[in-house]
Amino acid sequence: MLFVGSGVSGSLSGRDLKLLSVVEGCLRPNYSLVARELGVTHTAVIKRVSRLLDRGLVKFSPLINVEGLGFKLVLILLEVVNDEYISKLLERFRECPRIIHMFKVLGDYNLAVLAYAEDESVLNAMLGTCMLRTANGIRRSSVIPVTSVLLGEYLRIRVPRKEYLETPCGLLCSRCVKYVRRECIGCPATIYYRGTFSTIPPKKLGRE
Repeated sequence: MLFVGSGVSGSLSGRDLKLLSVVEGCLRPNYSLVARELGVTHTAVIKRVSRLLDRGLVKFSPLINVEGLGFKLVLILLEVVNDEYISKLLERFRECPRIIHMFKVLGDYNLAVLAYAEDESVLNAMLGTCMLRTANGIRRSSVIPVTSVLLGEYLRIRVPRKEYLETPCGLLCSRCVKYVRRECIGCPATIYYRGTFSTIPPKKLGRE
């Protein structure tokens, strides 16, 4: 796995983001080193790893230190009407670039979401008009800001690509009041994004 971030506030350059977007899902361990450690052949390790990948039990991907980049983490607890609405929410927000994890849980709430925001203004926009809390089927919600990551600071986050007019959840940043007023930098998956945590799709990149 590739670990990104130093634990101190920093930033990723455009080249860094392009690199991460290309290697995502393609990382592999050092098979020769693993074979020596286990006392087996290089081929045996490859076959074993391939089986685990085929069964969907493991995945190799770059991990990013969100807190090290100065991003905000938030845990959103939701009470959703029923499983049908949970399925609809999952389908709608499956490709949301700012959602890290989505869990079905037991208790007063039945859905939990871990998400990130580049800064405070983006977080306010996310929790207001353009995320799960305002979707159909939500009875109530609770927002818990993460003040500090004590364990597991490296998280799997996809590097977004600025390639869509519409957000993955079906909204238009250009029609959003917060975006027009520059109170939000927009969705990283759209061409309207004003932030730095996104990259241009490879086919649209010019020569460097």
